[in-house]
Amino acid sequence: MILVAGGTGRLGRQLVSDLAGAGLRVRTFSRGASQPIPDVAHDGVEHLRGDLASRANCEGAVEGVEQAVFAASGFGLRHGGTPRSVDRDGALRLIAAAAEAGVGHLVMMSMAGAAPDAPIEILRMKHAAEEALKTSGMAWTVVRMGANLEQQLTVLGGTLSSKGTVAVFGSGTAPVTFTSTPDAAALVRRSLADPALRNRTIEWGSGTYTFNELAEALIARAGRGRVKRVPRGALKVMGAVARPVSPFMARMAQAALWMDSGGAAFDPAPARAEFADLPVLGLKEVLANAGADAQAPHKAEPAHRRRR
Repeated sequence: MILVAGGTGRLGRQLVSDLAGAGLRVRTFSRGASQPIPDVAHDGVEHLRGDLASRANCEGAVEGVEQAVFAASGFGLRHGGTPRSVDRDGALRLIAAAAEAGVGHLVMMSMAGAAPDAPIEILRMKHAAEEALKTSGMAWTVVRMGANLEQQLTVLGGTLSSKGTVAVFGSGTAPVTFTSTPDAAALVRRSLADPALRNRTIEWGSGTYTFNELAEALIARAGRGRVKRVPRGALKVMGAVARPVSPFMARMAQAALWMDSGGAAFDPAPARAEFADLPVLGLKEVLANAGADAQAPHKAEPAHRRRR
């Protein structure tokens, strides 16, 4: 049995579908906030409703589990969760329960840039979870993703159809290394299947682009639109003023400033060379697959077109 904590999120849904499609026994564990939990499972997956804030729920989730994936995050939650309560405290709670239950291996979804002194909270919380996992006594794999490509395209293009604009936060010129959802799921599947990936931290990216490039691609795909830029000064004000009334908006502004500083870029080439058989879903493919078939299996992008 494989447990996927955060199994109703963007990555969780992809991963659960892939694992169940391969004939593996899968259990999801989530609150059902980002995506409804089906009352009756028709996919052969066991869907468990629970909260990472509850030690009893975590203990129930890991019962009978051989391997687990922590794919939950509180960063994008407007209500009911934060990076501190989910990415750190929830992760620590599930790690402790898994270790006590004898789970053999846990894959932690983290972020490139995770560090104890990182400039934004989510990265500090991810680092704390990584360290707890490494000292848990279980075999572990840490996958440090770049910014999720599909999520960022959704945020940028959210007002394109209604207002004809694409929001770009900051200058839009800083390089950012993105990871597509299917790419991340592919490495997680390899981590679960291949013992050689245990007790390792892997930085995993699909390609490096600027936000201006993402905006131009969205506008070209739509055949209309213009960039609406949110200057750094406005982001700084939002990050400070919004914190008491909307921690979510404050987190978004602070993350945008960090990405606009260039801190979100890294070199994915070493890991890509090591796992050259895993496919790369680039920007063009993600845009082409956007819609009902966004989560369909994908083919490798030709090497000469991959952005590094």
